[in-house]
Amino acid sequence: MKKYLVSFFAVVGCIAALSTAVWAISPSEKQQLDNFKVSTLKGLPGVAVSVKIARDNNNTLSLLKESELQREVEIALQKAGVEVLRSTPDVRLYVVVVKVASAGKDGIECAVHIQSSLLQIVHLARDTTIKTEVQTWPAVSQARFGVVSLAIAQGMITQTVKDQVKDFAEDYKAANPKPTGKTSSQ
Repeated sequence: MKKYLVSFFAVVGCIAALSTAVWAISPSEKQQLDNFKVSTLKGLPGVAVSVKIARDNNNTLSLLKESELQREVEIALQKAGVEVLRSTPDVRLYVVVVKVASAGKDGIECAVHIQSSLLQIVHLARDTTIKTEVQTWPAVSQARFGVVSLAIAQGMITQTVKDQVKDFAEDYKAANPKPTGKTSSQ
């Protein structure tokens, strides 16, 4: 009986792992696959990262630093298996934009808007000599907006950015699976 239980749990564990691997894409990526039958992330060798923080004034959430948030994004992408490339005009750019503004008369809250996206250079179908930069991920905006206490704003921003990076990395890995390294013998 014990042997069968171990086998049963091994099978359940494998099914759970496979279902997680298959369904570990964002709703936006699923919509893109449904619409185009291919991911705009397929074949990407990696991405460059750009983090921008826009404030209504210099004092709003002044402890939140672009360089620190950029470093966190790059580390999270690397840990997830997405290569972080040097920024050049032809490299795809993973952009994080954080907008913060004072909210309320008491000054203890701020309005926050956080959006992560991937920008790629594309050629127009009607004239391939024209190229431009467009957002190709996510297909549907995953921006987060809210008014929060200054006491929790920085932590909430950091966590939201990490969640958005995780969504991107999972979509990237689903579109660019690593070879298993197994060879078939005949």
